[in-house]
Order: sequence, then structure tokens, then C-alpha cells
Amino acid sequence: MSKKKESVEEESEAVTYEFDKAEQVNGDDVIVESAQDNYKEEYDALNAKYIRLQADFDNFKRRNSDLGTRMYQEGKFEVIEGILPVLDNLDMAISAQKDEGQRQGIELVRKQFLDVMGKFGVEEYDPKGEEFSPHLHEAVMSQDDPDNVGKIISVLKKGYKHSGKVLRHPMVIVGK
Repeated sequence: MSKKKESVEEESEAVTYEFDKAEQVNGDDVIVESAQDNYKEEYDALNAKYIRLQADFDNFKRRNSDLGTRMYQEGKFEVIEGILPVLDNLDMAISAQKDEGQRQGIELVRKQFLDVMGKFGVEEYDPKGEEFSPHLHEAVMSQDDPDNVGKIISVLKKGYKHSGKVLRHPMVIVGK
């Protein structure tokens, strides 16, 4: 064996011996922990820290995924709510238009708006004849109508829903 190889082996034996020997401190025998025990404790601590970090990261991803979905929905609803007055104006233009050709043109534009909104799950909500509910309707007037007490007589401004959620409450006249 070469001298270099012998010295490396001797050093490794010395290191092993150092970790496995017992020391005497104040007359008591104290066993020095082996390097493997130290590494195992450090490994266990780091592994526990890693598992907690992984769980925290999974929770972070889940929260941000939900947040992104909610923000997307809110943004979509803001755009839709901005379009609703345009649809109201188109309805007024249709009712005020006397020229049949222009009326048809405006109705086509209105239909396109409704088709696009339908792709996003928005639908018109016409509650005429239904029982009045303050959660679903906005009563602006009441009229004497003994046949339709508590029911919606007419709709002044259309309402819109998305997946059962009211985006805009319809303005209605209720019978009393």
C-alpha cells in the first residue's frame, strides 16, 4: 500500500475512534454521540421542516387558485354590469324607432349583445306575474289591482341573472 493511502486510512480510523470513544468529565463517563446520531437528528428536523413547508405551499396554491377564480368572476361581472345600460338604451331606441328597417337593425345589435352575454351565462330575468320578493325584485311603484295583490304587474327595467345569482334586480310595479 502506498504511504498516502495508509495515512488516509489511519485518519479515517482516528475519526471513527474519536466519535465512538467515551470521555471522562468530572469523574463521570459521558458518551459522545456518534456522528450518525447527530446527522439523524438534523435529518429528522429538516424533514419535518420540509413537510410543513410543502403543506404551507399547497395551502398557498389552493388559496391563490380560489382567489384567481373569484377575481376573474368579479371582473367578468363588472364588464357585464357596464354593458347592461347599453342594452337598456337599445331597448329604448327600439321602442322609440318608427322606421321598421332601423328598428330591425337595432334589434339585431341587441340580439348580438344578448348572445355574447349568454355565452358567459347571463340571461334576462322577466318576473312579470310572479310573486314579489324583495330579494329578487326592486319595487318602485305599486298600483291598485285586486286580482294581482302582491304580484308583479309590469317590469320597468329588465333584470339579469348569472347562474341563479341576480346581477341586476328588475325594477317592477307591484299590485296592491
